[in-house]
Amino acid sequence: MSCHHGSTRRTLFLLMCCSGIAGAARADDVSFSRDIQPILAKRCYACHGPSDQESGLALHDRSSATTVAESGQLAIVPGQPGASALVNRISSVEPSIRMPPEGEPLSADEIKRFTDWIAAGAEYAPHWSFVPPRRPTPPEVRHPEYARNPIDQFVLEKLDAIELAPATPASRAKLVRRLYLDLVGLLPSAAEVAEFESGGKGYTEIAVHLLESEHFGERWGRHWLDLARYADTFGYERDDVRPNAWRYRDWVIRSFNRNQPYDQFVIEQLAGDLLDNPSLDQRIATGLHRMNIKNNESGINKEDYRNREMVDRVNTTSTSMLGLTLGCCQCHSHKYDPFSQVDYYQLYAFFNNVETNDAEIEGTADEQQRYERAKTELNARRNHLEARQKLLTEMRQHDSFADWCGDDTEKTNQLVELWELPESIIAALREPAANAESMEPFWNTLDGLEDDVAQAKRQLSVQERHLPKPYIMTLRECSSDRRQTHVLERGDFKSQGEKVQATTPDILPSLVARGDSPDRLDLARWIVSRENPLSARVAVNHIWAHLFGRGIVTSADDFGTQGEPPTHPRLLDWLAVEFMESGWDRKQLIRTIVHSATYQQSSRARHSSDPRQELAFGPDNLLFARQSRFRVESEVVRDIFLDASGLLHRELGGPTMHPPVPVSVSDIGYKYKTRWIVSDKPQRYRRGIYVHFKRTNPYPTLLMFDGPESNVCQAVRNRSNTPLQALATLNDPVFVECAQALGQTLARSRAADRDRLDWLARRLLARAWGPREIDAMLQLLESERAWYREHPEQAKSLVGEYVADSIAPSETAAWIASARTALNLDEFVTRE
Repeated sequence: MSCHHGSTRRTLFLLMCCSGIAGAARADDVSFSRDIQPILAKRCYACHGPSDQESGLALHDRSSATTVAESGQLAIVPGQPGASALVNRISSVEPSIRMPPEGEPLSADEIKRFTDWIAAGAEYAPHWSFVPPRRPTPPEVRHPEYARNPIDQFVLEKLDAIELAPATPASRAKLVRRLYLDLVGLLPSAAEVAEFESGGKGYTEIAVHLLESEHFGERWGRHWLDLARYADTFGYERDDVRPNAWRYRDWVIRSFNRNQPYDQFVIEQLAGDLLDNPSLDQRIATGLHRMNIKNNESGINKEDYRNREMVDRVNTTSTSMLGLTLGCCQCHSHKYDPFSQVDYYQLYAFFNNVETNDAEIEGTADEQQRYERAKTELNARRNHLEARQKLLTEMRQHDSFADWCGDDTEKTNQLVELWELPESIIAALREPAANAESMEPFWNTLDGLEDDVAQAKRQLSVQERHLPKPYIMTLRECSSDRRQTHVLERGDFKSQGEKVQATTPDILPSLVARGDSPDRLDLARWIVSRENPLSARVAVNHIWAHLFGRGIVTSADDFGTQGEPPTHPRLLDWLAVEFMESGWDRKQLIRTIVHSATYQQSSRARHSSDPRQELAFGPDNLLFARQSRFRVESEVVRDIFLDASGLLHRELGGPTMHPPVPVSVSDIGYKYKTRWIVSDKPQRYRRGIYVHFKRTNPYPTLLMFDGPESNVCQAVRNRSNTPLQALATLNDPVFVECAQALGQTLARSRAADRDRLDWLARRLLARAWGPREIDAMLQLLESERAWYREHPEQAKSLVGEYVADSIAPSETAAWIASARTALNLDEFVTRE
């Protein structure tokens, strides 16, 4: 058996699901998928699994496990645990006999489960995630008054088992702030909070309003862009700009806003080009598989990098839509899940005959004008460089400046026109014969000038590829020269093995093709078919995770045997079936979840001396006995600063923008300096989803707050907490501008100090200050007034361009400092 030792969380979780909370399993109630396979995968398969079979023993397959091993023993004798070497070895106290040989021994409960399972016949069954979901009946619960819909019944069932009540409901202020952050990624106004608290507007009314908001698509579209590995550049060394990548991003936003059914959302992205008479939007949707990194360097092996792109497309599809780690099979059959290397390349075959296509479109009138202006400017620069090069070629044919120029003023005028020269050189040029000697140093720089021109022309070629010409990034099937797909031995594109045809893994339902040879459209429809056991579960798990901070399956990118089992498997299946039967309606699913009592709980932590309950109160919140408290994502940190300050520019969609960044950012690029031209106002104050994302040199603030990976499909973002984040929100230019704008608003108000500070709290935190907090804020305000009165220059520096007429800079600066303090509270960037 494996010497790998399970994590504490995994051990606690198995105990929770299979013993203490779910109740000890009876011999006739032991589930292989739920109770046995997770332990085999975690503790045994490394030595006795698909890859390695020490002593000739393989435990992943029933026929092998019930066959005499090289030792002459039977590991499993169905119906006879006492005669089974497996039970004897895992229950032995003798270290030389006990299995696993290293790490913690199996617990008494785990041993009992193996014993009961073998006694019941040791039947193997497919892993839970490979069995299509069936709608379970919501359970009866002890306290139905806690339940608002079936979601709560499934959650309460687990809590009832350990005699634990759910958390109390969140306050109305926290609830409305949570709803705004979760659904649109923005803040409710102080007036909206007050109206909800007073009962003037109902919860359902607010939820419907937010789901219909155009900002809903921005918030939830960003979640999908993580899976799509969206970025505005190609990656690798040159990392050139993809000037029209944003059209795919905008399609995603539109899809969420118009509530496109999820099955159509998937089909159009995988095979929009194969639909009958595909629309422009359906062709744009195929940009999903144009978002991969791509190497445009000269001198690369094109077949090698083409293969890498195909591999990325298979891996992205399997991770984002099926929750599988099929990438393991690129080089060898999966060690833990029932997927072979042949399965992998059969999926690869669906993508092996696609080609990329940048299809020109008319675009809007503004886009056409922008393109024509940029093209005119580039042609003017090209003509200027050509004139420089022609002049240099002529000069190189002479031995000296005097020999070339003589008394020809036309030549000197041309030189002045084409180069920015020092005044001393220009003066010498006006009398070339008399000052020929002073021009010799310039003559000696001709080699450098030629190098400068050559470098400028190379940069111009790069810029030409970046012209904002309207086009869409799509995929299409090759019409000729069809490729035959082979298994690539050890994943090496040069080592072709057996031929394979496009089809789906045997462990999953069969694919039904429209014609003789299945294509991407068949694959897409297979993925979102009712028979596919994975797609709906994976999709609802993603949605749940965005509303609770973690999924019902915490390993959102791994629904296989090595992933975490679902904490609430029946709830997951109920949601999956509900999702499919609603017509794959994403907004309806979100509406159902946010209307549950489980979602509306307080996030306040609780404690208990009962070990079963203490497990529920842990940081992972495994039983959803409360809501989760976490810092909002990197883009939303920036969005709510802009929103609170009044600077947010709410324009929807369009090309990316460039906010201010430190000067040093342009020097970080490996070979080519980053061309980061700061956008004009108000464009620079648009939402974070529109920030230009350069793969090799991302916008620093997004990086600081755990922004997306972008090179690969990312199902879950990290959440770190570092001092650098506090330094960023204090000093990053956009956050300073937000504090200036908000402080300006406060300084202009005619209300009393206490009232202004109360408004600040309600605007930022959706609550009033506590007694100690308001005293501290008043004291801070007075101390800042005193300090800035004595330091007028520092006051003017802090106030910057946000100068309030007739208000002393020291007064405005004091309010800016107070606003800056409130904006930098941990509570402000935290969703509760």
